[in-house]
Amino acid sequence: MANMNISQKLKEARKAAGLTQQDVYDWLGIGQSTFSAWETGKGEPSIEVFLKLCQKYEIKDIAAFFLPDPDTGATAQMLEPVFVRKMLSLPKRSQDAVRNCLEFEYNNSPVKLKPSQWKRRRIPIYTQPAAAGRGNYMDDPDAELREMEAPEEATFGVLISGDSMEPVIHDGDIVFVHQQQELNSGDIGIFTCNGESFCKMWQNRNGMPRLVSMNKAYPPIFLTSADRLIVHGRVLL
Repeated sequence: MANMNISQKLKEARKAAGLTQQDVYDWLGIGQSTFSAWETGKGEPSIEVFLKLCQKYEIKDIAAFFLPDPDTGATAQMLEPVFVRKMLSLPKRSQDAVRNCLEFEYNNSPVKLKPSQWKRRRIPIYTQPAAAGRGNYMDDPDAELREMEAPEEATFGVLISGDSMEPVIHDGDIVFVHQQQELNSGDIGIFTCNGESFCKMWQNRNGMPRLVSMNKAYPPIFLTSADRLIVHGRVLL
């Protein structure tokens, strides 16, 4: 369950901007059900998409708009609702310890990650779903060319079917993919394994490769030399 305060605020901001749901989900290139879930608290957008929505809705002061109380840790709540819900369930002393640890790590980190650069452009989208579930055969050889916001490094997009990558990727989402044949352990990728397509996390531990779901209801897919695996690329999150 997503943060209801943020979901309600997103809905209010959209209406204040004079936009319909369809205006926004068409602009993002996602399904209506995925977008509606963001406004009803049944799901939540990624950090990058959340910031894009704020820009679209012309929200100037994001922290003040969503969480005006500075004692609640506005920036963290805005960007990682799941993390913050856990933090706020702790005693105040423990909350302060988490904040102090975060501040220390941020100030001392030699590298600051930058979000992918997005721009509006034409990009091929494969609408035959890749399964975030038990597997769908991706037999559509032709992509639909769409004009939409996409990361600059994305090669193509793929429609997702299923809930096995919840809460990171939702049923009906379009994920953007950088085409490459090799992945690092921990990368999320698009795969075809024995004729079925999957969106999964790639893991290779002690020479034992497997495709892993984020949703713990789905067991890992262990791979052997008998499996025919094709790596289509890395999902950009």
